[in-house]
Parts: sequence; C-alpha cells; structure tokens
Amino acid sequence: MDPLVLYDAPNSPCGRRVRICLIEKAIPFEIRWMSLGLMDQKQPWYLELNPNGLVPTLVHGPQAFYESNVINEYIDSLFPDPPLVPDEPYLQAQMRMWMAFELDWAKPFRDAVYETMGKKRLQDTDISPADLKREISARTDNPFYLKFALNVLTRPKNDELIADRHHVLAEKMALMEERLSDGRTWLLGDAFSLADIALGPRTEMFPIIEMDDVYDRFPHVGAFMQRLRQRPSWAMSDIKPDSLEDVTKVPA
Repeated sequence: MDPLVLYDAPNSPCGRRVRICLIEKAIPFEIRWMSLGLMDQKQPWYLELNPNGLVPTLVHGPQAFYESNVINEYIDSLFPDPPLVPDEPYLQAQMRMWMAFELDWAKPFRDAVYETMGKKRLQDTDISPADLKREISARTDNPFYLKFALNVLTRPKNDELIADRHHVLAEKMALMEERLSDGRTWLLGDAFSLADIALGPRTEMFPIIEMDDVYDRFPHVGAFMQRLRQRPSWAMSDIKPDSLEDVTKVPA
C-alpha cells in the first residue's frame, strides 16, 4: 500500500479529525508539520497539493486530497472496517448536514482564534516584524498574507470582536444541545460516525477562545464530548511536533 502522508499543523481541529479517523481504523500514517503562523501552507509547492492553502492535506501515492471531511470519507471508502459512514442514505445525509453545521460556525470560531490563541502564540515568540516579514516573504509573495500576519503580531486583542463571535457560537451550541437532548449517544444515534469526528475537535477548543463555560451551559454537549474523550483515538490523536522523536505516527 502506498504510504499515507498527512500535512498538518499543531492545534488544527481539522487535522485532528483526520488523525482520529486514521487511528480509529488502525492505519499507519506519517505527519509532516506545517507552521501556519509563518504561512507554510501558502508556499507554491503546497498550493499545488491544496489550492485552498489550508491544512490538512492527505497525500496517498500520487493523489492528494484536501478538506478534512472529504479526506475522512475517502479513508472510510478505502478502508471500510470499522465503518464510520452509515449505510442508510438518510443517515448519510444527516452526517453531511452535521459536517455543514460545523463548517458554518468554523468561520466565527477562527476569527476568535486569531484574536486569542493566534495573537498570543505569535507574540510570545518575540519575533520582530522585520523577521516575520522575512520569514513569510520566503514562503509567499502574496502581500495579503504578510499584512495579515503582521496584524496578528502587532495589533492588540480585539475584545469586541471576540464577544461578538462568542454570541454567534453560543447560538450554534444551543442548537447542538437541543439535538443531543433526546438521549442519543452520538450525533446520528447509537453508532459512532464521521459526524462525531467532524464536531468533536473544534468543540473541545472553546477554552482557547475564552469560552470556558460551554459544557456548563450546554451539558448534553459536555456529555457528548466526555464520551468522545473516552475513545482511545481521542488521546492517541493528541499529537504535537515536540511529542515525537520523528514526525511519524503509527497507531498501536
């Protein structure tokens, strides 16, 4: 079998989705880490693999796949055991609607991430604007990405924007809470699926955007996440570059 190579980034919920899927199926894979703050994902060679300039990208032999939910459906079709996509067309549609639901609130979530974790992480490196400009200019000649990174580095946190995004995200979590309130184990019912993998990683990241009380406000969402954390793939997918001697991860 051709090796599976995952281009990923630390703290990427989208990358973690793919890691969970691969680990659930006990498929060996290699991780190649990208620095999003330095715009590794905007380099011309990477845009050849993924024209969206995002992570993750999965390379399987001569073929490249991007968009985490698309990647996971490809993995499930290629390695169907254990199945993570339901057989019933209605449940398949429900699965993809949950994916679309998460994609809808991913944008306001990312806005809040840039203002919180993104700014703190980049500013804590003590990199100078001149050094940041040099690093990014070595990766891309698109001036927008340099302007964006410099704004993250030099501008103070925008508390008003963060508060606005919190209101939008709370509305989304209220909808998820209502759906889970009927006692179902997983989003589609009794069977764990790609829908759960799609929602879990970003839901777990609310504390980094300064929403620490999500599970208190939405206890059914909290119970869902507790069940997800109990799966071995959850802990095994929590991979960081400094946690590995190499960047290769082979599930036990």
